Amino acid sequence: MKIKYSFILLLSFTLLMGCKKSNEPTTTGIVSGTVTDASTAALIPSALVLVFDANTNAPAANSIFTSSNGSYSFDITPGSYYIKLSKLGYENLPPANIIAVPFTVVLQQTVTMDFQMNPLTTTGLGTISGQVTKSSNPATGVLVVASGTSAGYSSVTDKNGNYWIYNVPAGTYTVKAWESGYNSSSANVALASAGNSQNNNLTLDSGASGSVTGSITFLATTNIEVDVSLVNPQTKETIPGLTTITSGGNYTISNVPTGNYIARASYANDGKVVDPDWILKNGEPMVTVSTSAVTLNFSVTGAVTLASPTNAAASTLPYAINTTTPIFSWSAYSSADDYVIEVSDVNGNAIWGGFSSSGTVKNITIPKTTTFIMYNSDGQATQALQNEHIYRWRIFASKDDSSDPRGWKIISVSEEQEGLIKVVL
Repeated sequence: MKIKYSFILLLSFTLLMGCKKSNEPTTTGIVSGTVTDASTAALIPSALVLVFDANTNAPAANSIFTSSNGSYSFDITPGSYYIKLSKLGYENLPPANIIAVPFTVVLQQTVTMDFQMNPLTTTGLGTISGQVTKSSNPATGVLVVASGTSAGYSSVTDKNGNYWIYNVPAGTYTVKAWESGYNSSSANVALASAGNSQNNNLTLDSGASGSVTGSITFLATTNIEVDVSLVNPQTKETIPGLTTITSGGNYTISNVPTGNYIARASYANDGKVVDPDWILKNGEPMVTVSTSAVTLNFSVTGAVTLASPTNAAASTLPYAINTTTPIFSWSAYSSADDYVIEVSDVNGNAIWGGFSSSGTVKNITIPKTTTFIMYNSDGQATQALQNEHIYRWRIFASKDDSSDPRGWKIISVSEEQEGLIKVVL
């Protein structure tokens, strides 16, 4: 009888502990969605989904693949993120040199992010893959870059340290992994047309001891403390762990692996952006790091302030609008002679305004006396705004400059993580 009673107590305790565990509070939110072909609406399986922290531009999670029905889902700590998608035969999303639209993950809530990928017309593209390890263990969430003569292609390792880099043109590449505190071995890849180069395995060794120190100059704006990151000069992605906050306008980033970098400031919504005019005059703030400390100073300026409609600066939750022809308004920017507006869809494609690949204005230039404009007022938008879809609008401030071949230059821009709207009719 005592044995039976003891068994009942043990069973009750086990059930109680099981219930307690299942009721433990969740510390994450969920991001899920479906990926389809932009031309046929067909579901796309096995698309590589990469998640990045919108405040640092660094990988924020392991890579995953869409399922057989084109869906994906993952748990992640609440915060601001953006997604990159890749699959052989499809244009990377967002396309090269296009800034992804960020979103907010809220505790114990699900955010749905559906994407459409465009089939590539370019042929002969291939894949580079392999595994990254450190101390013989899989290195997860590590940035991997295949660097060519004129361009770089990247991916992020999954939970097993594996990576896949898709849509790489035929050519010769050096593949390395990047993470704070570690130097990477390299793999030299000669990729044939439509080739598939496998087993390009890399190892990370601790002991990266370089450092970058410098100061930030604030032009035509008030001084504040800002975030500073070191990014890959070809892919413009931040190396995991190489981000810091200034103190008194000064910064130091330690444990930097040997390599070349561009410094970036103020990914966060703080009213500051890297000064475009400074870059025009001085070039990108580049630095080469080995095992010693190097100095890199550069400038930021005030961002163009968006008025309406826009998300709050402290969040990337899009602002709901009940019209497909919103009126965008912003604050006048000191010394601006003109403005250019750009509206992008959730895939990062500019659907109205912005600039061509040669740097010329696509549609209309807005005079400095005007700080508002209605969507598609010139009839040149490539698509109408659609119900339940998310968009981002940005404003570029320009100034006349006879020394520039175009006759003008960009002097500021609105924040990358502001101007987020969602049509809710």
